[in-house]
Amino acid sequence: MKTVAFVLDVVSWLGVTLLVFFLWRIARFYERSSRETAYSWLFLPPMFLLPAGAAFYWVEDPTFIQSLWGDLLLFAGGGLLLFASILLHQVMMGER
Repeated sequence: MKTVAFVLDVVSWLGVTLLVFFLWRIARFYERSSRETAYSWLFLPPMFLLPAGAAFYWVEDPTFIQSLWGDLLLFAGGGLLLFASILLHQVMMGER
C-alpha cells in the first residue's frame, strides 16, 4: 500500500510541475508574440521549489506532517506561483 501511495504522490507532483511548466511557456509565448514583459522567469523557481518541498516530505515523513524545510519550500513556491500568476493575468488582460 505504501508503494501505491508513493507512486500517486510522485505522479501528482509531476502533474503540478507540468502545469507550472505550461504556465511558464504561456508567459514566454505571450512575451515573444506581444513584445511585452510578462515576467515569465518568475515561473521557474516554483517549478523547482514545489517538487523540492514534496521531496523533503517523502524523505522525512510521507504523511505531510511537520517538516519545516518542506513547509518553507512549499510556502515559497506557492507564494511565488501566486505572485507570478497575478502578474501574468494583469499583463495579459491589461492594466485596470
